[in-house]
Amino acid sequence: MSKKAASFLLVFLILFSFINVGLCAKNNLSRKEVESLIEEVAIKRGIPSVILKSIASVESSLEQFDRRGRPKVSRGGHIGIMQVNGKNKKYNSTKLRNDPLYNIESGADHLLDKWEYANKNMPQIGNMDPNILEHWYFALWAYNGLLDRNNPNANYNKTYQDKIYRVALKEFGQKITPIDRKYLPKKGVPKKGKKIPTPKVYHEGDILKYSPEDKVVVDGKNFLSLLDKPYGKEIGRVKKDSTMTIIEGPNLNNGFYFYKVQVDGKKDIGWVYGNWISKVNDS
Repeated sequence: MSKKAASFLLVFLILFSFINVGLCAKNNLSRKEVESLIEEVAIKRGIPSVILKSIASVESSLEQFDRRGRPKVSRGGHIGIMQVNGKNKKYNSTKLRNDPLYNIESGADHLLDKWEYANKNMPQIGNMDPNILEHWYFALWAYNGLLDRNNPNANYNKTYQDKIYRVALKEFGQKITPIDRKYLPKKGVPKKGKKIPTPKVYHEGDILKYSPEDKVVVDGKNFLSLLDKPYGKEIGRVKKDSTMTIIEGPNLNNGFYFYKVQVDGKKDIGWVYGNWISKVNDS
């Protein structure tokens, strides 16, 4: 190959790479748009929106893509706005990278997993009502990792929870009272069994609660288990497109709101988690 041809080929490859990067690069949504998406997801999933927004701000500054338009991926393989682990087979890694809404929904789902873990394996704070912001302390700890660095007695004022609380106040004007350190071990992760009182000064979130006669559908799952009682045994399943009428609730049990429903057009009656239903639009 002549030098002239080689030079032409090199220029062509450089231009092609720039064009290709430009086509693949993606722009971030505005902060207002991202906050709006997070609020919508939080409402559907029964999570106080300020908790989910603060996590997103700490994790990614509410950005799905970096300055070059590529998905934000940490060294550990955590992706996008909510920095969800791309190695987790529960989630679609391609959608985690490229779909901001899917990333937020996955982050909310991951947080609910940590909320359930905290309810089962860590100290209980008050009655673990999820609409009390202070009750999310251990779920936040678990979201970032069950590590000693998130114990305030070992890492005073520098834990992940501290970061979330500072962001909640600075960016969203929401104060959250931290758990008194005297209830926590000097090091390591606290174990279940201990009861910690809700701080005297506590703050309520904006979780949406449904009322009897509301029409709802399954949201975020292919089916929803129908239980014999709140946090009980499965007695049936409700398919994704099925409409239900709320009979009773909300009933707080083990940190979750449950609703007694009847599946429309059927005699099936039972209890469902409130985190995976949404109200049918009246219009």
